[in-house]
Amino acid sequence: MTHETGIQGPAGGRLRLELDERALAAAALDEIRVSGWRDGSAERVAAAAGLTLDDLRRTYPDERELLVDALRLRDDLGIDLLPDTPRDGRGLLQAFIDIARFGTETPGTLELFSTLATASTAPDHPGHEYFRARYAWLRGLLVDALRELEEEGELKRRCDPMDVAAQAIALLDGLQIQWLLERDAIDVEGLLRGFLDRYLHEPLEPARPIRVPQAAAPA
Repeated sequence: MTHETGIQGPAGGRLRLELDERALAAAALDEIRVSGWRDGSAERVAAAAGLTLDDLRRTYPDERELLVDALRLRDDLGIDLLPDTPRDGRGLLQAFIDIARFGTETPGTLELFSTLATASTAPDHPGHEYFRARYAWLRGLLVDALRELEEEGELKRRCDPMDVAAQAIALLDGLQIQWLLERDAIDVEGLLRGFLDRYLHEPLEPARPIRVPQAAAPA
């Protein structure tokens, strides 16, 4: 099964899956991005991966493990949105904004993430360790960014980086749920950028195009 979470960043390990796992996770991610996980999704994913439904069930006896691996793959692909230089505080905050837009451009994945995140608070859920590690990683990314900016004199107010990181992630999660319910009323990216800009002398970049990384499994 999975050997790395896939969320360590440019200098960390990337997601490693067995061939069938990778094919199924990629097909599942493509399925989720288009229409979410619905009746018949497992059959379509198996076919897209060049496998049978029985193959899928042997590889992932618990369907929830497949969905978690699809989210791990999404995160691994999202590493490419991070700056190449780890000590780039502004670039890391901008990447956080890009991650938020990445979610709204793939609403099926965002819906699955929100649903599984709540269920995974149970310690025996297959996604429990994934979500715990992901939130810790994301807090660490933001804390590193804020500390770099503080050292460079780019913060206009004193703050506890851990507090701001936790607040920013909570804001992102809450805005995403509201956006799923009423997409025309909530500007996830704009509100998140506005929150972070309160701490910066120079605001972050306005909306910029990003390329959603493709999940297709390698040939």
